[in-house]
Amino acid sequence: MNQNRSLESEIRDTSARLIKIVASIPFSKRSLKVIESTGGKISVADLIAYQIGWGKCLVRWYEAGIKGITPDMPGEGFLKWEYKAIANHFYQKYQYDGGEQQMRIFSALVEKILKIVQEETRANRCDQIGIWPWCTLRSGKQWPLSKWIRVNTVSPYKRAILLIKKAHHSEQVC
Repeated sequence: MNQNRSLESEIRDTSARLIKIVASIPFSKRSLKVIESTGGKISVADLIAYQIGWGKCLVRWYEAGIKGITPDMPGEGFLKWEYKAIANHFYQKYQYDGGEQQMRIFSALVEKILKIVQEETRANRCDQIGIWPWCTLRSGKQWPLSKWIRVNTVSPYKRAILLIKKAHHSEQVC
């Protein structure tokens, strides 16, 4: 349980840091493709769209699991983990206005994920292995829900912060 309180804190802290750094960037510069990423140059708005896309997948997987259904994974029309193609899909689908609307949607999604963490922590299911069939890797290894949540929130939020800071430091974004 203490570990999940930590997960909740990590999500709150990293999402707040991400929101703060994005808010420091003028709206007019959030769509500039100046951030170096593995798939080429992307924008701050692309980074947030990416967070929204994976967050929505996570919520969809969880909601299907609650109903006893094994969800299509990764989903969003993809049957294989084609990360580059999925990222490009998210950049287009969850761009919204690239600004305040996008950030409101991101913030609301973070709150929804935090509610899942709180609920599953109370039920002592967040760190148990074998409860969620969809939390099984292709190799057959099972992860607890908490690890799926962490790799779809905290880890990519930290990466987004680093990418934005790097671009910000070189004064390409701001």
